[in-house]
Parts: sequence; C-alpha cells; structure tokens
Amino acid sequence: MKPFTPDMNSLLPKLRNNCSWFFAVGITLLILGFLALSYQFLATVFSIYFIGTLLFIAGIVQALHSFKLKGVGQTALWAVMGVLYIIAGILSFTQPVAVSAAFTLIISFLLIVSGITQIINALHNRGFPKWGWWLFSGVITLILGFMIIMGWPTNSLWVLGMFVGIDLMFQGWAYIAVGLAIKSAKQ
Repeated sequence: MKPFTPDMNSLLPKLRNNCSWFFAVGITLLILGFLALSYQFLATVFSIYFIGTLLFIAGIVQALHSFKLKGVGQTALWAVMGVLYIIAGILSFTQPVAVSAAFTLIISFLLIVSGITQIINALHNRGFPKWGWWLFSGVITLILGFMIIMGWPTNSLWVLGMFVGIDLMFQGWAYIAVGLAIKSAKQ
C-alpha cells in the first residue's frame, strides 16, 4: 500500500487562502496552553471531568448494548463492563482528586514502559542515522516517569494539567509554524 502524499502544488493555493486559520488556531491553542499551565490544578480537574463524562457515556452505551444482545453470549460481561465504566465516570465527578491520583500513577507507569521500550528500540537500531535521539528521548521519558512516581500522589493535583498545557502549547506552535511555512512557500 502506497502512503498518502498530497500534491503540494495543487494544495498550496487553497492552503495559502486559509493560512490565517492556521495562525488563529495556533494562537488559540497557545493561549489555552498558557492558561492550563497557569492553572494546572483547574486544568487537571477539568481533564478528569472530561474523561469522566466520556467514561459515563461509554458505560451507558455499553450497558444498553448488552441488553440488546441477550442470548448471544457474554451478555453479563458486557453489562458488567458498562457498569464499571459508569462507576468510573461517576467517581471522576465525585472523587476527582482520587481519580487524578490513579490516572497520574497509570501515566507514570506508561512513561516508564515507554521509556524502556524506546531505549531498547534505539539500541537495536543503532545503524539508523541519528539513532541517539531515540535513545535520548527514551532516557528522558524514563526519567519523567520515575520523577512522577517519586512525587506521587502529591503531584497528582497538577501533573495532568501540566501535560495538557504543554501539549496545547506545542500544538499551537506547530500550527503557527505550518502557517508560516505555507505563507512563505513558493509555488
């Protein structure tokens, strides 16, 4: 299967006409990222509420789905999963600090596993040009995971908000960079 590679010559005029949207989206994301970093606790709580809402809705849908499939097998398992999602969603609203602590712990474990995986992949692919960047990225990810675990559960009140803020700021800068590249691109 061939990867999708757009014809930039045909897309460039249309992109250039909509270039201001890239700047608008980028600036909006930068502002939201700055706010999230400035109010990390509120951003963390908002993230928990958002995830809780998604879990609650998913639980209702899964529970309803289980009743539609009576007699198909594993109906009870689907119903239990739906109820567990609903409970997790409700807990996100009634116990946001505890859920934040749980999510932060899970994220720290994911970062540690991701860091180890990146390091192993980098060491196995030393023939690649600039493979040291993969290694460096893996070491930083591993260190970040351990730093979060070492500060857990106290850091649970701000870690998720910080991640959201940093993500929004990087996305904002990326949109602005793409907008600048489109604006200055030659046809």
